[in-house]
This record gives sequence, structure tokens and C-alpha cells, in this order.
Amino acid sequence: MKKLFFAALFLATTYISPALAQQGKTSKQDDRAQVMILGTFHFAYPNLDVVKTEKSDQLDIKSPESQRDIARLVNQMAKFNPTKIAVEAMPEKQAKLDSLYQAYLEGRYELGLNETYQLGFRLAKQLGHKRVYATDSWGDLNAYQKPGSKEFEVRDDIKERMEKFWEYKQSTVQARAEAEKKLSGPKPRSLYKAIQQLNQPEAIRKSHENYFREAFQYEEQPYDYTGVDWYNASWFSRNLRIFRNIQRITESPDDRILLIYGSDHVALLQQAVESSPTHQLVPAHKMLK
Repeated sequence: MKKLFFAALFLATTYISPALAQQGKTSKQDDRAQVMILGTFHFAYPNLDVVKTEKSDQLDIKSPESQRDIARLVNQMAKFNPTKIAVEAMPEKQAKLDSLYQAYLEGRYELGLNETYQLGFRLAKQLGHKRVYATDSWGDLNAYQKPGSKEFEVRDDIKERMEKFWEYKQSTVQARAEAEKKLSGPKPRSLYKAIQQLNQPEAIRKSHENYFREAFQYEEQPYDYTGVDWYNASWFSRNLRIFRNIQRITESPDDRILLIYGSDHVALLQQAVESSPTHQLVPAHKMLK
């Protein structure tokens, strides 16, 4: 009889173990700070990237229609109830960001066109936040940059090589962008729809795959990794450093951090969040219905 009792007890314990394991897993998931990444285009159209946005394709951010769309986006992001809002600004600019945000709260600053202000400041004010966090970074450019130069200047010994690479990069990226534009047709004329489109999983994937095309594969000589090394230093390193800044502002598993960044950053930042033992990704596209 005792043998039967212990056998039954063993079976019962084995049976409930998966449930207990699942409970532990859920608890562990709950111990992770939540992160949502909202990919945007740059509202002020600085046109600093290789592919420029022509004037005819630019949206008027101050128009009543765009302002309504921005209010709608802010309300949608508020449903995530972020405890911190992180934006594409350098940490050394935090004091300036704090000053502008305080002036905005006091009615002394009219919001600029940048998405940091139009989305980040508005949402932070609506939620009663004391600040907006600057979390951007440059990549590891020491191998390319002149020592001590404040603005990016290429070292003299590699200048000719890099000029050839950049010329190739510009021509191939531009040609591909023009071909894709013909295939995809006109861009959305609604700001909300444009942001909604940028945050769809397929759009994020396609944006990310562009970093592995022609310029990534560029070689001055066989097996010299010219393109790979540049992207590793300038782009992949940059996004990992941005995520490190997100780790720095994470103070509690209860944090819910909203990142507002250019949409090209989203894929790499998502990968970093999903790989982190202390963070959990909440996809933004689910909020944009």
C-alpha cells in the first residue's frame, strides 16, 4: 500500500512540474522592464542620410491634419503608459533637452518640428514626466576619425580609400532607393499612416536588410572587408551603444520605456531588447491600429 502511495505521489509531482515551471517562467518575464520602440521618419527633414526626401514628398508637420495625427499618435502611445521616454538625442545634450522641456511645460517654448518635441515632449507632458531621456550615440569610429576632431573628419591615411567607398555607397543606395520608389508608388500623405507603415514587421525587416546589400559587400581588394568594417563601426556599434544607454536609464523591472527613433534603428534595437535578460519587447505596431 505504501509503495502505491509513493508511486502516486511521484506521478502527481511529475505531472504538476511543467505547470510550476511555466509559473516560474511567467514570473521571470514579469521581472523584465518593458520596452516599446516607435520608428519614425525625421519630422524636420534634415536630409542628412544618403537618400534625401524631396520637397514634394515632405509632409507639413504644422498643418492641422498632421497635428491631429500627432495627437492621435500621442494618445495611442499613452496606452503603453511609459514610465520613461527615450529619444534620438546625445546624452551630452541632456541639460539642453531638460531646459527646453521645462520651458515647454511653462508655456515658454513652441515645439520645434523634430519628433523629439512633437511626440516625445507632448507625451511626456501628458503623462506628467519630469524629463525626456537623451539616449543616442555615435558608433566606434576611432579607426576612421582624426584624433581629437570634434566633427567627423576621416584620417588622412585612409581618406582616398574611404572616398571611393562612399562614392560607391552613395550611387548604389540612391539607385536602389529610386527603383524601390517606382515599385512601391507614392508615400502615404497622412502622418499617422506613414508611422503606422514604418512600424509594420515587414517594413522593419526590409529596412534592416538594406544594411547587408551593396555597400556592406564592398571590397577594395578581395577579403579586405571594407564595407563590413564601416557598417560595424558606424551602424551596428551605434545601435548597441544606444541599447546600453537604455540599460543605463532602466532602474526597475516596473519600468516601461518608450523609444522614439528613426525607423532604420528599430530592427537592431528590437534584437537587443529581445536578447536582454532584463528587458522585454512590446511591439509598437499593435498600438497603431
